[in-house]
Amino acid sequence: MLKNLRYGWESLKISTQANGFAALLLLFCAIYESTLFPFIQVFILARLLDLVSNNHNLSLINLTWIIVGYLLSSLAKLLLASYKDAQQSYQEIKTDSFLDLKINTKLTELDPATFEDPSFQSLLAQIDGIKGTLQAYLARFTGLIDATVKFIVATVFLATTFPLFAPILLVASIPSFIAWNRFRNYTWPYYVEKRSLLVRVTQYIKSLLSSDSTSKEAAIFNTGPVLVRKIKSLQKIYYHDFRKAVNPRMFELILGKFIQFLVFIYTQYLNLTAVLNRSLGIGQFTLVFQQTMNLAFSAEEILNQYSSISVRTKYLDKFFEFINTQSRIVNVTSPLPIPSSSNPVEIEFKDVSFSYPGSNIKVLDNFNMKISSGEKIALVGENGAGKTTIIKLILRFYDVTDGVILLNGVNIKHVDLKKWRDMISALFQDFIKYQFTFKENILFGNTKDPNNNKLLEEAVVKAGASEYLVNLPDKYDQVVGKMFEGGIDLSGGQWQKLALARTFYRDAPILILDEPTSAIDAKAEYEIFEKVQQLQKDKTVIIISHRFSTVRNADRILVLNDGKIIEEGNHQQLMKLKGVYKELFTLQARGYK
Repeated sequence: MLKNLRYGWESLKISTQANGFAALLLLFCAIYESTLFPFIQVFILARLLDLVSNNHNLSLINLTWIIVGYLLSSLAKLLLASYKDAQQSYQEIKTDSFLDLKINTKLTELDPATFEDPSFQSLLAQIDGIKGTLQAYLARFTGLIDATVKFIVATVFLATTFPLFAPILLVASIPSFIAWNRFRNYTWPYYVEKRSLLVRVTQYIKSLLSSDSTSKEAAIFNTGPVLVRKIKSLQKIYYHDFRKAVNPRMFELILGKFIQFLVFIYTQYLNLTAVLNRSLGIGQFTLVFQQTMNLAFSAEEILNQYSSISVRTKYLDKFFEFINTQSRIVNVTSPLPIPSSSNPVEIEFKDVSFSYPGSNIKVLDNFNMKISSGEKIALVGENGAGKTTIIKLILRFYDVTDGVILLNGVNIKHVDLKKWRDMISALFQDFIKYQFTFKENILFGNTKDPNNNKLLEEAVVKAGASEYLVNLPDKYDQVVGKMFEGGIDLSGGQWQKLALARTFYRDAPILILDEPTSAIDAKAEYEIFEKVQQLQKDKTVIIISHRFSTVRNADRILVLNDGKIIEEGNHQQLMKLKGVYKELFTLQARGYK
């Protein structure tokens, strides 16, 4: 119960953070419209009836306070109802936007290790649905507050005339509460978990039929009707099971309502008897009748809203679990400075072993490597050899299981993580294609220096992106990609050069290229790596590539297998060694003949 109320309070706080005082005013509008105004109306009517029945010489002057009270309360209702009607949808949208902002802000605080955790990805997949649950939770909590106020007002009023009405009607609501609770427990999964498969498949098929990359194949093979039938089949199963959960519980709901109705009839029998015995006036009878109805409905509503809130609580657990998620890699509280003995920094792996979280398989086992300042290093080897893992450890996306990584002799765990990453620029295989302007795609490489036009132009020229920039209608302000109106899509090589310009704009002393050119042809890849070699002479460059021809000019090539260095040297040395490197290089060279 305490958790339900705490989450209700948290949802109200979120609404207040999104909308300020207006959120509380909207809550008051709801309470006034459904509870306070009806009470004032009936109270004034009751007083009027009593005055009329007891005094036959009334004039408008005698009724002034009644008329003024009614007009003022009605005017307040009109103003508050108008405010509520105008503001409710606006506040819901604003709260929804606030939640989106809160979720995205939280995502910026997490690290890649967290995103690579399957359990976190499962949690993340539920967040959009849970966001809607939070809005519904807030509406239910507001309804609970409103019903509680209505119940208290009715109880206080009836306490002097019929003090037992409140406990009798509350007890009478319990069977209906139990019935609704059982109904929600049986049916709620069909709104969330059991519906999620249907929603995911429907959205997936929609994307297959509508996206650029898949719609062509769907048209050629005429798979559309088959895919639609798949949706219909899943819908049929879903609604059949849903109906089986709903129908058997209808009798319980009706029985609970019938019990409440009988108890209400009994209370009004007592009320009418009091009038006939002349212990209550006509006006008081009317007021008691109305407040007894409020008591009955509010008692049911309190239990009903609480039941609805309880069912949703486990889903809000997921939202707050997400909000409270912490990064796996924690920055040191008292960081050590990286010695300036060499710049770029010398990187050394010393007896490093590493296994991914949840796995006992050692990707690296007692691994040793040193990258000297300004050295051009290439990591080659088959998939699973440990190349990308080495990059992740250098970037400290993960911490080593055993051993140590040294930066100019200082443990990487002891230096400021943000400052260390500021020294690195990276281009990955799955680099981001920002569907924004050409200029923004580059500026994202260094958000601390967003107005350096000279560096921007240099980065574009170095990356070779200036070759096609001149043909873009809006030049630097051209929206690229086809997601937004007016956008122009780029070829694979053009996107590649744009992403490379982003890494050059960062102008960091260490450059990491982790198979960023795997999607383009060998000639374009060679040109890109040639630019890197020529333009990054004073920087440390770490390259991962499956194409041996593009890494032959590296100062040192490390051939990896099962997390170990099996061969090491420059291109000429490795070819003379006649080992794995020569074998793989020769095989690839034949493919280009």
